[in-house]
Amino acid sequence: MRSGLIDTLPWLRSIRPLLTLVDPVAVLLAGLLVAGSSSPVAIGAAAFAAVCVCRGADLHRSRLVLSVVEDLPRLTLAAGAAALTLAALSSSGTIPGALAFGATCLVLMVVLRVAVYALAHSRRRSGRSSHPVIIVGAGAVGQRLATTFLHRAELGLRPVGIIDTSVDLTSRDLPVPLLGEIGALEHAMTDLGVDDVIFAFPEPPDDRMIDVVRRCVQADRQVFVVPRFFEMMGIDHHRRTEVIGDVAVMRLRRWGLRPHTVLLKRAVDVVLSGIALVLASPVLLVCAVGVRLETGPGVIFRQTRIGLGGQPFTLYKFRSMKPLDTTESQTQWSIDQDRRLGPFGRFIRRTSLDELPQLVNVLRGDMSLVGPRPERPFFVREFSKATLRYDERHRVQTGLTGWAQVHDLRGDTSIDARVRFDNYYIENWSLWTDLKIMCRTVLAIVRHQPDPRAPILHRPAEDDAATRPVQPSAATPPGRPRVLHVSMPTTEGVATVLMGYVRDQVARGWSVTVACPSSGWLGEAAAAAGAQVVRWEATRNPGPGVVREIRRLRRIVNDVRPDVVHLHSAKAGMAGRLLLRGVVPTIFQPHAWSFQAVSGPMKRATTAWERFAQRWTTELVCVSRSERMLAESVGIATAATISPNGVDLGRFAPAADRTRTGARRRLGLPDVPTVVCVGRLTEQKGQLDLVEAWADVRARVPDARLVLVGDGPDRAELEARTSDADDVALVGVRSDVDTWLAAADVIAAPSHWEGMAVAPLEAMASGRSVVATDVEGMAESMPRGGGLIVRVGDVDALADGITERLLDPDLAAQEGAVARQHVAAHHDANASARDVARLTLRQFHRAQGTADVLMALEPMAITRPPRPRAGGSVGVPAGPQA
Repeated sequence: MRSGLIDTLPWLRSIRPLLTLVDPVAVLLAGLLVAGSSSPVAIGAAAFAAVCVCRGADLHRSRLVLSVVEDLPRLTLAAGAAALTLAALSSSGTIPGALAFGATCLVLMVVLRVAVYALAHSRRRSGRSSHPVIIVGAGAVGQRLATTFLHRAELGLRPVGIIDTSVDLTSRDLPVPLLGEIGALEHAMTDLGVDDVIFAFPEPPDDRMIDVVRRCVQADRQVFVVPRFFEMMGIDHHRRTEVIGDVAVMRLRRWGLRPHTVLLKRAVDVVLSGIALVLASPVLLVCAVGVRLETGPGVIFRQTRIGLGGQPFTLYKFRSMKPLDTTESQTQWSIDQDRRLGPFGRFIRRTSLDELPQLVNVLRGDMSLVGPRPERPFFVREFSKATLRYDERHRVQTGLTGWAQVHDLRGDTSIDARVRFDNYYIENWSLWTDLKIMCRTVLAIVRHQPDPRAPILHRPAEDDAATRPVQPSAATPPGRPRVLHVSMPTTEGVATVLMGYVRDQVARGWSVTVACPSSGWLGEAAAAAGAQVVRWEATRNPGPGVVREIRRLRRIVNDVRPDVVHLHSAKAGMAGRLLLRGVVPTIFQPHAWSFQAVSGPMKRATTAWERFAQRWTTELVCVSRSERMLAESVGIATAATISPNGVDLGRFAPAADRTRTGARRRLGLPDVPTVVCVGRLTEQKGQLDLVEAWADVRARVPDARLVLVGDGPDRAELEARTSDADDVALVGVRSDVDTWLAAADVIAAPSHWEGMAVAPLEAMASGRSVVATDVEGMAESMPRGGGLIVRVGDVDALADGITERLLDPDLAAQEGAVARQHVAAHHDANASARDVARLTLRQFHRAQGTADVLMALEPMAITRPPRPRAGGSVGVPAGPQA
């Protein structure tokens, strides 16, 4: 690390002092020239106003491109601020006088800046103020930058070499010498005395490159990067973005934790922790007495934690309960739900009063007030092996609170997310950030509900080793959870998805109960899969009957006594959350949001309900990113897991042409071009749009046939509209959906809203081209080249898409093959069920007070429950095969 005043304050050796002086000097000169009658205080205030505006407009920083023309709008604003300030503070001020003063300020600012910029350009061209720079990346962008810097010395950067990993490059191909590959960068910078580096990679950098960039920043180098879409960043400049020729480069923030800032941070820690200990001494005394009365001798709990540089220290807390032994306290993740917690211990943990003795750790220098939370050695070892960049949290002093904690990443939350938030804090540290975190910590302690700004956590993909089939006993956790699934829909996609979860959880040896109405096939299928089924009669729409439905559900919950409740769709979500109110871990899976199905006052009411009910939702399961983003857009920001829907890849398999002919024969269909639409006959699924488009399809493909598989409230209207059409068949609910898909040439899915529809996934798994609408989840589930997506309600585009594929069987076959490959890779029902099982198991352990962090370090294997003989998105499953 450099030393000396000019190195500690590097702006002293740049033109920053001159740029800082230009504005007040210009205002003072203008005051002498045209505002001599004004008081010195008024002129001084005007100069201060101009300095503040220029400072906020980033005009006091040395930049690569120094241009008065570029600065003119901001200089005009500064001159105007000075004129208004002078007029406000001067008793004899007039509008013409203020205008004359402002114009004079502007002229002088421009003249003085022209002189300063000319001086800076001259010094840069002569080499006295230029800086050597190394460019990383020998592609077209890197070479253009090197050439520009060589020909425009006034920019102040002199390229001395290029770093690149290509083995085919030589210095003869480049405008400057080739210095080697990325591993040689830091040595080259040291050997050549280079403090500036430009990373010219328009494509995303890999982990190795990010590590090098991070080390350069920590070494207090000036780092520039060429961002992606750099070609479009020259119109509206970011304050740290400059355009060099035709390439935008972004100046990364300098390393904040320099020796003088570390000393300042330590001084703040000592002063504030000392004051806090004095002010909180009565509270400390009350907590000590309460702990002593509830748990006996030994008020202070001591525990080894890992701090700065990986060094251990002893952390102090008020004891909230007595551990069985030292091993338990060092390896048990969370005790928030431990039954040994007494009322006072639970209170001080909930209010974080048990953390107050850590102020002594801060005063001693073991910790800081703000920083990554320290962890126990056992978990540090485990997390370092399982989580990328975990060790980098120890680059700074650990803290009493931190950036992750004020974003609700504490307790049983994602370790990966905590690491990302902690490292973000380290790399963007400032004293103001520490003050913000302290203020938000107070709010977080007072607030009982999750912060709506808490991050959305996406579960990372697991490696192939995690997907090997295992026997159910191998995946059975200690203390098998009792899971209650509640659903009003008993057919179609919701029931199909739910049954995938049920079969998986039964195969894991869990106690699974399904509460659902007696109609439909769900109850029979769940019982055949080995789950307990209880009757819960409910209607689809809310009304006075909700009270009766809640009473029925209360009896079921009291009988089953579940560890985790999983609510499926809107009605179960309403009744279950009104009943449980967060007492039992509650997973809510909307399967498409209820407010999408209504409009007007009802839409506002259902949206307001979902925003309110999120306080009773332990975790939200969304089947697509767009479903989650839609929730965010209306203010639903509870913790969420995204688990895409899946299909049974064994049952829904690609069918050859002869299989298509055989399927038509078995179903009694003519061997003609056939379009199939699978789904409940309702406004949501859009069959009325499809029937309207069918007239156009039939005109261009006269022998085509349309089959609607399913039943629902729109059946009567659909029958009325197609009564004269002998080429449209409504076949009702069928158990052999896979056969109907095999018989089709094209699958239509004209939905109006969805979460992520199951029927199109089953069609793509069957190798069929799908023409669908642009609803939530569709763009995520359909790959490029796997079908066609049209606007919702665009009947003409729907007809054109279906017709094109009926007339071009090769196109349909090609899209079907692409779709099958995509679904096989991303929408396996067994993998989706595994993700939900992990979430459920995490909530179970959380309720038991054991958490699941150690379990999460090992992949949860996919079970292979027996596949049902029949079923599908609108089928009647007959249960598992013998």
